[in-house]
Amino acid sequence: MVSLIFQKAVLLIAGATALVIGGYILVSPDAFYAAYGIPVSGNTSLLNELRAGGGAVLVLGLLILSGLVFARFRLASTLLATAMFFAYGATRLASLGIDGQPDGGLITAMIAELVIGGAGVAALIAARKHRLTGRVADNA
Repeated sequence: MVSLIFQKAVLLIAGATALVIGGYILVSPDAFYAAYGIPVSGNTSLLNELRAGGGAVLVLGLLILSGLVFARFRLASTLLATAMFFAYGATRLASLGIDGQPDGGLITAMIAELVIGGAGVAALIAARKHRLTGRVADNA
């Protein structure tokens, strides 16, 4: 029961985070990136590219949140959340080594992404242990 509550908490945090960030980028990429000191105004092609990524993150957030509503999607949603947040965090970490230190807000984002990705791994492990112990108990 505790593992299910933890898994749902991870899905809620990851899904809501992706939904809010993706939506913000989709609606107002200028404001979103200005908060990190990244000027994008006036570059139509860049704005187009950023909005596309924002839309993708928003849809991934909806898919992650679907695991809260539909039990059959819970595992896939948890895997998706874990992969997405670890991919963002790990890529930012690699960029830190390759390109140097970015704006402090991006460092904070990297840490948050790695924490959410790590929580996803913990939720997957807990869910697997719960399924395994449940099967052993059912067979006894």
